[in-house]
Amino acid sequence: MKILSIDTSTMISSCSVMEDGIIVGDYNVNQKLTHSETLVPMVNDLLEKLNIKLSEIDLYVVGKGPGSFTGLRIGMTVAKTFAQINEKPIIGISTLEAISSQIVTEKLIVPILDARGGRVYYGIYKNDNGKIINIEKDNLIYFEELVEKLKNLNEEIIFVGEFTEDILEEISGNSKSFIAPSSINSCIGRSLCSLAFEKKEELNDENYLSLKPEYIRKSQAERDLEKRKKTC
Repeated sequence: MKILSIDTSTMISSCSVMEDGIIVGDYNVNQKLTHSETLVPMVNDLLEKLNIKLSEIDLYVVGKGPGSFTGLRIGMTVAKTFAQINEKPIIGISTLEAISSQIVTEKLIVPILDARGGRVYYGIYKNDNGKIINIEKDNLIYFEELVEKLKNLNEEIIFVGEFTEDILEEISGNSKSFIAPSSINSCIGRSLCSLAFEKKEELNDENYLSLKPEYIRKSQAERDLEKRKKTC
């Protein structure tokens, strides 16, 4: 089985290929160019180097968020288009779950992505004998509130994801909080492939028509529209 993963939910454009449970190719780019400029050329280049045709991919997997609104739309559109054209199945997996799955620990795993304005996207996960388990559904919260929430759990926490300087300072000041290596942030594509391989039997309820990004919060355009409607 050949699996192609795509993720554009963070600043990193990522695509990976897994064949029969083994990662055979991985491509990550973090630069000033937009996802729309880098993603398709990356996929084409990776498949060409692996001597694999797009039509030979058996399963597509895409990071469905949360994350950058524009990035999510680009990655989702490209992956769904590939699946539709080649009449192949597709699965969407939480970006936060993908980041968390790289960590093997008995601590609680808390992936976070910067949502601007002091807020973060977060989830709470646990690694159970190599299988990642979601303890608390992915959500949006002010980081200060998240810190208080986690203190009440009274457990050791390992954070992974995107960190501002303020967040790093807050985490460093807590003896029960730890930070995963930043290199894990560039492993999302590989993680998506591995999780899709595990979840391939759960494909019956999802297809390129039903799959949607997990934005969690409304876009700025939607919020502006609601404000205008209230003032009318």
